[in-house]
Amino acid sequence: MPAAVLSPFQREKLRYYFNFFDADGDGHLMKKDLPVLFKKILEYTGWAENSPAATELYEVHETFFEVLYEKTDVQKDRVEIDDWMSLWEHMIPGCMGMHNFPIWLRLLPRSLFRVMDTNDDGLINANEIQHFYESFVKIPEKEVGDLATRAYNEMTDFGRYPLTLEGYEQIFANFLLGRTKYGPGRFIFGCFEHSAEEQAGLISGPPKEGTVLDVTTKSLRRSGDAIRTPMRMYRKE
Repeated sequence: MPAAVLSPFQREKLRYYFNFFDADGDGHLMKKDLPVLFKKILEYTGWAENSPAATELYEVHETFFEVLYEKTDVQKDRVEIDDWMSLWEHMIPGCMGMHNFPIWLRLLPRSLFRVMDTNDDGLINANEIQHFYESFVKIPEKEVGDLATRAYNEMTDFGRYPLTLEGYEQIFANFLLGRTKYGPGRFIFGCFEHSAEEQAGLISGPPKEGTVLDVTTKSLRRSGDAIRTPMRMYRKE
């Protein structure tokens, strides 16, 4: 299948995602970034280094870095931004959602969901989004409240649909695949200043006062349940 031509907005989002993994900020993805990223996440979550959650986190990201090196055919000890963009140009064609990506990529949003779900109840609420934006992404305090509210409203259709792992994965797919500024995926990291001129079709505004919403939530496994399979079996997918 021919490589995709990434839109300017996709390239902007993917550049940010590159910088997310470039934990030491030197402009390259190297294996030395992994312990720096790991330390940053543990400081945010408060997980003990040898806890099951931390072990899963490290396995997921260690495998990601290993496969990243294989897929980009790196002949040196680092992945450059051009290598990164080329990877996504070849990964995106034919993908309609996270289920179309190989498992070593599908595990990344599951891992991030668990990082954000600080009360470990299987849902991400507005306070957890704000905390992630402010403490991890480092969005200024004067902006973060309104931004988190807007993000939560768009991600959940004004609270109609709880932000479960399943819903979060769909939104993360929009972050990767969305070619324009429309859609909730732009709120994954909350740092894109693009605002839609009109709301997406699923967004119908906040419920009227007194309206009773019939919201059914699915009983989903914790994100870690899907990660317990040994990582090495996924590397060749």
